[in-house]
Parts: sequence; C-alpha cells; structure tokens
Amino acid sequence: MFLNTLYKFSLPAVFISLCLGLPLSSAASAGELKPTMKEMRLHYKQAVDTSDPAVFNEKIAQFMTELQTAREFKFSPERKALSLEGLNKVETLVSSLPTATATNLPQLQNQLKEVDQLRVEYHKKVKPGVFELLLDTLKESLGL
Repeated sequence: MFLNTLYKFSLPAVFISLCLGLPLSSAASAGELKPTMKEMRLHYKQAVDTSDPAVFNEKIAQFMTELQTAREFKFSPERKALSLEGLNKVETLVSSLPTATATNLPQLQNQLKEVDQLRVEYHKKVKPGVFELLLDTLKESLGL
C-alpha cells in the first residue's frame, strides 16, 4: 500500500522534474553561444559608433573573429542550416567592406547597419519554441 502511494506521488514528481530540467539543459547549451553573440554585438556597436577609422577596422576584425567562433558552435540539426545561412550572410556583408578611411567611414557604418537587419531576421527564423526546446533536449538526452 505504501509503495502504491509512493509510486502515485513520485511518478508525477519525476515527470515534472524532467519537464523542468529539459529547458534548463537546453538553455545551458544555447547559453554557450550567448557570450560570443554578446561580444559580436559589442564590436558591432563600437564600429558603428566610432569616429576613428582605425578603431572601426579593429572592431570589424574582432567582430569577424567572434563570427568564426559562432560558426563553430554545435547547432541543433533542425536549426543548423538556417543559423549558418544567417552567419554566412553576415560574413559576406562584413568581409566585403573595404578598409575604413576618414573619407569612407560614414558610408561603411551605414552599410554595416545591414548586419542588424540580418540579426533580427534570422533570430526570428531560428528562435525555437518551448515545445521544440523540450523535444530537442529529450532527443539529446536519449541519444537520438
């Protein structure tokens, strides 16, 4: 009798714990990319805001380094192609920018603002829902 009662209470508790733990572990894996993306955003903002062409060039180089780190991230199979597509578009745009000079800096900063439009576009496309996070984490934990 005691075991039946324990079983009735523990099964829902295990299920709830599992459901609560799955998003946390998925968020942890997504969290590994977050510092890189924050660094990219910082270098981007500093490049857009500077009035010094040398600083612009330095920040673009740092941005590209972080971009390469982001490309090496282990994306989920469902989002890998779309994520890499967005990163490739950003890389193409930024790598096509010539070296900044005092003359072309404002023009380059305007061109660089297209990166933010790509960021918004691809974050909307790639952002998973809660159900997807649960399913992806469950698959990962089961080795599927």
